Amino acid sequence: MSYSNPGFESTRYRRTSMSRHADKRAQQRGIDKVVLPLLLGYGQREFDGKGGVSCLMTATSLNTLSRVVGRTKQVEALAGVYVVVSTEDHTVITMGHRHN
Repeated sequence: MSYSNPGFESTRYRRTSMSRHADKRAQQRGIDKVVLPLLLGYGQREFDGKGGVSCLMTATSLNTLSRVVGRTKQVEALAGVYVVVSTEDHTVITMGHRHN
C-alpha cells in the first residue's frame, strides 16, 4: 500500500528559520510553530513581488490536507492562516491570520 501526499514538499523548506519578528507574531497571534511544515507544504503559494512568498491555507488547501490526515478541529483551525517566507534564504518573515 502506498500513501499519496501531493503538494507536500518536505525538503523544500528544510532549512527554514524563523526571524525574531515572525517568532513574535506567531506568539502574539496564537499560531503554534509546529504547523509551519503544513503551511509550507499545503498552503496556496503567492509571490508578493517583494522577495517573499505567502503560503495561505485556503479551502482547497484544507481539503487537500484533510484527505491526507483527516478532517479534524486542528486542521479546520488552520483556515486563513498564512506564513510569508523569503525566497532568498527561506527565512520565515511573518505569520498571521487572513481575515475576509
